[in-house]
Amino acid sequence: MDPFVARRARLLGAVAVVLLALVETAVALVAPHLAPTDADGRAAAAEVRSGFRAGDLIVAAPGWADPILRVHLGDLIPAEVAGRLDDGRFARVWEVSQRGARSEVRGQLALERRFGALTVRRIERPAPAVDYDFVARWADARVSRRPARGPVVACQNAGDRIQCPDISYNFVRRQIVEVDQKLREALLAQPVGDATVVVEFPAVPLGRTLELGTGLHNTWMRKEAHGPVDLRVFVGGAPAASLTTRNEDGWKRTTIDTSARAGQTAPVRFEITSPAPQARHFAFAAEARG
Repeated sequence: MDPFVARRARLLGAVAVVLLALVETAVALVAPHLAPTDADGRAAAAEVRSGFRAGDLIVAAPGWADPILRVHLGDLIPAEVAGRLDDGRFARVWEVSQRGARSEVRGQLALERRFGALTVRRIERPAPAVDYDFVARWADARVSRRPARGPVVACQNAGDRIQCPDISYNFVRRQIVEVDQKLREALLAQPVGDATVVVEFPAVPLGRTLELGTGLHNTWMRKEAHGPVDLRVFVGGAPAASLTTRNEDGWKRTTIDTSARAGQTAPVRFEITSPAPQARHFAFAAEARG
């Protein structure tokens, strides 16, 4: 390399290092002044409480600020709301944001007020009714194990779960699960080798859509194994969806159009399989919405 070019490259590298150090120093000095104070949090919480209605949703933006939000408003975020399938069922959403962040909730802006470093917004929009919550109605399910060879094995309600015989981990239960570093309330249904785990709800009042969320529970188990989990969904005996969940998918959302059956009651069946079921803690949640 030409000596002049080499010296120039070294000089540019040194300048880049110095600039990076200056930027990081500036961020370290400025960031504390941009962060909301405890007084900001109390004032924002008071605004939310003054207009909060039962059934409202409260979210933080950016999402990593959620633990801070709960310090002030956690009593208004019950477990079933914190672990919600998604935000679609909520007609009124309170957003507490900082640093210009916005949540993914869309709708009409009904209110916006600033409290120091925090901004409170209330977003309103039409929201579908939930005709059937599969997680809340978990005890309605009929669970069975269908081996590749041999007879179907029926499973029984054991109080906090529906347990299948002979295999301790072959059960379905309502549980707070961790998917993609976030807690969800879902049905935990682990796949079994050389068999299909069937979870059927015999009488579901259908709306226009069937909303589905799927994921793999437990960060340590996701590190332990990498086998996919396959899910087939049947509505009224007809195939409605087929999807595969992998470690990297996080909480995968799927919408199934049931508008042709809206207003009808029909069985909904979930069939769970995996070619490599070891350490596959499969979780899913579903809602029939009008």
